[in-house]
Formats: sequence, structure tokens, C-alpha cells
Amino acid sequence: MKKLDPFGIGNITAILIGFASLCWLLSQPSSESFTALSMPAGFPTKTGLMVIWGIFSALWIAGCTFVYSVKLSPRRMRNIFLNGLILIIGIFIWHYLLFSAVNLPGTLAVSIATLLLTVIVWFMYLVTHRYGGYLFTPIVVWHLYQLYLSISLVVKN
Repeated sequence: MKKLDPFGIGNITAILIGFASLCWLLSQPSSESFTALSMPAGFPTKTGLMVIWGIFSALWIAGCTFVYSVKLSPRRMRNIFLNGLILIIGIFIWHYLLFSAVNLPGTLAVSIATLLLTVIVWFMYLVTHRYGGYLFTPIVVWHLYQLYLSISLVVKN
């Protein structure tokens, strides 16, 4: 594998900052306002979400190292970087809307958007380097489950 490009280093840095921001958001006392909601079956705890996103961040970083080790055009590298950055922001927004703002319709809308963007990033990773795509697959499955959680929250509340 060759050295990582600046886009790869930027993507890995953005993933780490996004994970740290997510842990910070979940540890805030203001995020306790969602406890009055009727939760669907299988909804993870805040600590569980931190562990899940820690594992997913590690898999995403490993996938980035495979994807950015391939000789790519600058345009494709930029597209992968920007889509990944938008996905990180979307993940943070979903958690913010659920735990801080308790906006269930907004959570559902963001969940649909992040699922679509996750599939796009997943295909970009698969086309670029198959191992990078394979490492990103659990994140796609999680976003499908997150969509189920969002729909269940809207229906139950």
C-alpha cells in the first residue's frame, strides 16, 4: 500500500472528530430529555451507542486506508471525501435530533437521508477497493436498523 493522500488523512481525521463529537453529545446531561419517549425494542443505551460507533469508526478508518491507498483521480478522491464528510455530519445530526432536540419527524427524515448517503458511500468504496467496501458493510446494516428505530419511534410516540 502506498502512503495515504491528504484526502485520506482528512477523512480519517473527520471520522475521529465525528466520533469524539458524538461521544460528547451522548454524555451531555441535556440528552436525558428523550427518556420520556416510548422506546422500540432493541434500542441501544447511550453507552451502547458509543461502543457501536467506536467499532464502526475503526472499521470506517480501516476501509479508508484501503480506499485511499489506490491510485485515484483527484476528482474521485474529492467526491469520496465530501460524501464521507456529509455522512459524518448526518450521523451527528441524527443523534442530535433524537437526544437533544427530541424531534422525531426530523430524526426520521435524517435517517432516510443518511441511509441513502451511506449506500452511495458504500458503492464508492466497493468500486474503489473491495476490502474498503466490505469493511463499510456493517455501517450500511446499522443505518437500515437505524431507519427501523426511527420509524418505530415515530409510530410509538
